[in-house]
Amino acid sequence: MSTPTRLKLDSYSGLLHIFGTSLPGRGMYYFMVSLATPAVLLLTANTSYADFPRLCYFLGRDGFLPRQLAILGDRLVYSNGIILLSLCSAALIIIFKGSTTAIIPLYAVGVFNSFTLSQAGMVRHWFKAKTAGWQASAAMNAAGAIAPAIVLTIIIWTKFALGAWLVVVAIPLLVWLFVAIQRHYTYVAERLSIQEFAPRGYIPRPKGEVSTHPAIVVVNQLHRGTVEALEYACSIADEVVAVHVDIGSTDQEKLRRRWAELEADIQLEILDSPYRSVIGPILEFVRYFEAQPFVPRHWWESFLHNQTTLFLKAALRAKKSRVVTTVRYYL
Repeated sequence: MSTPTRLKLDSYSGLLHIFGTSLPGRGMYYFMVSLATPAVLLLTANTSYADFPRLCYFLGRDGFLPRQLAILGDRLVYSNGIILLSLCSAALIIIFKGSTTAIIPLYAVGVFNSFTLSQAGMVRHWFKAKTAGWQASAAMNAAGAIAPAIVLTIIIWTKFALGAWLVVVAIPLLVWLFVAIQRHYTYVAERLSIQEFAPRGYIPRPKGEVSTHPAIVVVNQLHRGTVEALEYACSIADEVVAVHVDIGSTDQEKLRRRWAELEADIQLEILDSPYRSVIGPILEFVRYFEAQPFVPRHWWESFLHNQTTLFLKAALRAKKSRVVTTVRYYL
């Protein structure tokens, strides 16, 4: 046996002795590694569940992901983002059959790609902000972008066939999906905009001195769909009240100002919901109900919009004395 081979075997035997694998079930370092491994994985999972929902919030707020991901749940977390992450994680476990060896290349490419993009984004931020001492910060972030970019290139080159190709293909598809979702929201905003309407009373005023058939219109945003729902409510009821639930993100002054421009004799009630519940405050306020969703052009576009109406209708129909009407606005 040659000297290099003997040294190699001796070194390997030494490692086995240190970690206690030469004597199965014994060795302090063996148990330390066994406990440290799940602890690190637990910390990694906690970081993912803490940051991924917040990332989805920013993308949803800017219109690059479904708006439901930007809604803060009753437990002060972005519940929809947590559910989405859980579903994606379960799908990866099923696809790769729980093999960590198969998932590691995918994980490595994702991690270093995230480091590269985030540091490059910070470089762009410093060049735009140009605050005091921005050159040093930009140089530090540039170094932080170059180093993981080199590692990312090496991993893609060496592990492409072992699973890295999935990220290389998935990233352009995700970017295309983000752009398509944002384009849809832009189209919807243009179709529902009431900017071209001059301030006038184009909503029929409810008739009748004694209210015998009141109607409540739940208003999420003030757009053409809202106007159509109000017009329909005025045509079937002798008293109409509009209700908006503020979950902490509504500019109430701006909403009231825009509502006044309609010049309609319809009262607008804004319900404060400090716990971000929409259904609860409405159930307390409403006796009769009417909602005003619009109808997307394609069936899959329905998943990009809030489905609160479905839960409201299910809750309100629990009592047979209530009539629930859906006024659809076709795009």
